[in-house]
Amino acid sequence: MRNRTQLAAQLKMPRESLCYRIKRLRSHFSLHLQASVYHTNIGLRKVLVLAEAKHGYENLLFRCLKANDYWLYVSQCIGTPKSLAVYGIPAGKEGEFEEFLNKLEELDQICKVSFFWSTCIHTVNTTSTWFDKRSEEWTFPWESWLKELETSQGELPFTLKEPDEYIQKADWIDIIILKELEKDCTVKLEKMAKILKITPQAVKYHFENHVIKEQMLEGPQIIANHYKELSPETYIFIFTFKNYNNFSKFASSLMNKPFVRAMGKAYHQNQLYVQIYLPRQQLRNFMEALSKLIRIGFLETYDYIIEDLTMRQRQTISYEYFKDNNWEYDHPKYLKTLQLTVEQFKQNT
Repeated sequence: MRNRTQLAAQLKMPRESLCYRIKRLRSHFSLHLQASVYHTNIGLRKVLVLAEAKHGYENLLFRCLKANDYWLYVSQCIGTPKSLAVYGIPAGKEGEFEEFLNKLEELDQICKVSFFWSTCIHTVNTTSTWFDKRSEEWTFPWESWLKELETSQGELPFTLKEPDEYIQKADWIDIIILKELEKDCTVKLEKMAKILKITPQAVKYHFENHVIKEQMLEGPQIIANHYKELSPETYIFIFTFKNYNNFSKFASSLMNKPFVRAMGKAYHQNQLYVQIYLPRQQLRNFMEALSKLIRIGFLETYDYIIEDLTMRQRQTISYEYFKDNNWEYDHPKYLKTLQLTVEQFKQNT
């Protein structure tokens, strides 16, 4: 996270006042300070799963998606599909995970399961772009954004590039550091040292020479509910482009936009999925802008779903299954857990 002393100076306020404001925002769940792991360099492959359950079995689907211990994020959705999930699967276990999804789809209560392997997910931190400081209101200049796309250029971040390989570079200490940073990116070295039962100096060494040097960490993830008073919704959009150039321009244009929270690229496709946080009344304006991009041939197509924020869960990397500097993937266990989840659901209904 940015140095608080520097930030206080830029905002022309005492550091203590800044710290108080940050603490207050966090206590009211308006500000979340976490860290994004670059899973590629710890040997994990991202995959996005979209699944549909028969009516009445939405909660069962939600539980089934968590039957595999390597889930990172699971959310119910409004409409179809009924749920989405993001996993970080150990490289080399892709076939077994796809078999897990096949078994999920074969369940009588499940209609359809689709998925695509993805790059790491790039975090877009909240920005003041599109905020009018004079009126202290958010603006939404969609036409300006469309013009920006015509000239948008720039190198995409490493998180949106398809890596040649997945190399597991971490040791146990690195994994615990990453896990703690995922929960709170402002965590103190002393706290991590107590958890690991090592000195703060040893934690610092691993953080600087392993986590940072070996690029295991994408960076801080600063989530602010800045549209809180504007009735916002959270959406997952999946954009498909006719060529890589258009894909790249579109992704680059989103890097500093306040309505974007995260994005990832589907492997071997010019397809981008984006978590979008937007006031409800602006959804139609955004879609009208997308329609213009389709008419001029810039964008091929798009789909979107609405996340149900009352039914979503997130967890850190599955550090419990990191043994002897490698990931343990118990495929038979996950298939059995899937079966038991269904049996328990039937018994309780």
